[in-house]
Amino acid sequence: MTMSTSDERAAVLALTKATRDRPWHHTARAIAMAGSALRLLDGEPSELDALDALDDDDKAHVAAIRGRLQHGDVAWARDLIAAMRSHGHRLITVLDDAYPGNMFWTNDYQPFLWTHGHPAFTDDRSVAIVGEDDRDHAAAVARAVAEAGLTVVAPLRTRLDAAVHESAIAAGGRTVGVLDGGMGERTTGGRYASVARRVVEHGALVSQFWPDTVSTERTVALTCIVTCGLAAITYVVDGRSGGFSSPHVTNSLKTGKPVFVPQRLHQEQPWVAQAGFRGGITVVQDIDDFCKPAVNLVDMSSQPTMF
Repeated sequence: MTMSTSDERAAVLALTKATRDRPWHHTARAIAMAGSALRLLDGEPSELDALDALDDDDKAHVAAIRGRLQHGDVAWARDLIAAMRSHGHRLITVLDDAYPGNMFWTNDYQPFLWTHGHPAFTDDRSVAIVGEDDRDHAAAVARAVAEAGLTVVAPLRTRLDAAVHESAIAAGGRTVGVLDGGMGERTTGGRYASVARRVVEHGALVSQFWPDTVSTERTVALTCIVTCGLAAITYVVDGRSGGFSSPHVTNSLKTGKPVFVPQRLHQEQPWVAQAGFRGGITVVQDIDDFCKPAVNLVDMSSQPTMF
């Protein structure tokens, strides 16, 4: 088989489709370390054993995937890519040069991302904004981040998220909306379809799921991987223990990404101090106190290659 970008992308989808017993980041890691999805899919067992980049756990995982591959999986993947492209959706895999550099900081980077809109190279200079209740504060932070010339990254599932995107766009900034379902589910309708359309015009929508995936509690929980992964730093507006914001803090700290919180959140919610007892969380007095160090940290920690 002649190796090409389209063939590699189809192979990434086929291998991911066959990944059922472990999280997808195990497959992403194996593909990235091997440098080729086709090599994992079609290579002889002896060739796979000779791949020094893969440890024994990786090799066992690849062997299990290969055993579950079905005839026609690659053709199915090619058809899916073509169908999504016809609707303006772009597939980026872990093998593509356009795969977000910030994502590689995470331990659980995903094998592929679907994008829709106008992603830009400068989107690596970005801040993830997450929260649960305080829309006014979230919108104010988004506006300040946009005015500072940074891209805003946020989910798109609540009124707070919608306010974040709308505020950043109104300030002339760019936003990246992380979907909690498939790309086909969210861009054609839904509660925040009008906001999604504006995000597409002024940034991009991103999904880590199969196009027809419906939002569930599990997919909502998984969005923190991409929301925090795409951004260089994270700002947490508010949140309760065990709430939506908490895993974003955990995920960011786990990968060494700075987290900023307002003083009120730090004082009122003990879980914040507990999460940051080893460092990594900066408490700020107000939004102005956040913006200057945020810009400096983004310039130091962002990883070029974004879409």
